[in-house]
Amino acid sequence: MKKETISKVSLIAGLIFLTILGRLVTNHMGIYNFTAIGAGALFAGVVLKNKRYAYIVPLAALFLSDLFFELFTSIQGFYGGEMLFVYIAFVLTTYIGTRIRKANAGNILLAAIGSGLMFFLMSNFGTWLFRDMYPHTLSGLLACYYSAIPFYKAEMFGSFFLNTIMGNIFYTGLLFGAYALLKPVIVREESDNELFA
Repeated sequence: MKKETISKVSLIAGLIFLTILGRLVTNHMGIYNFTAIGAGALFAGVVLKNKRYAYIVPLAALFLSDLFFELFTSIQGFYGGEMLFVYIAFVLTTYIGTRIRKANAGNILLAAIGSGLMFFLMSNFGTWLFRDMYPHTLSGLLACYYSAIPFYKAEMFGSFFLNTIMGNIFYTGLLFGAYALLKPVIVREESDNELFA
């Protein structure tokens, strides 16, 4: 398996940790769920060959941004058991990225849309399961999903659902584009100092 250099991993980690800044800025602006965290998870799954780091880096970005919200803002960073489903959704997004064999624009776009849809379904399933807002029946679950579609009417794309998908598409394009532009400039071949398998 091709090993990754320190400069390549540093570039990838830097781009993914910029997703933290993107999440903080969009939440500060009141544009919830139009964030780069999902795109960062997909990006890590595709470009990091060492899959352990592919999972750790985006989860660390999500955790650090949640911690920042909890400690330094009025936004609740940690909000109950349904967060488990949010974190699982990002693990699955990374997994989707690891399964992409041919990383072309079409496959990446489909993965960004699919992972956005999966996040919507998983996060709202967690809300249904852990909160008493809806009856714990099939009709209650469907009502939870239905209620979540126009949940953020004042947002950029008018709904939780669209913000998640459009955020994934936008930031996935941004991350892969920035990586393609910066990789030839920043990444050095380090044959003797290869860090990761």
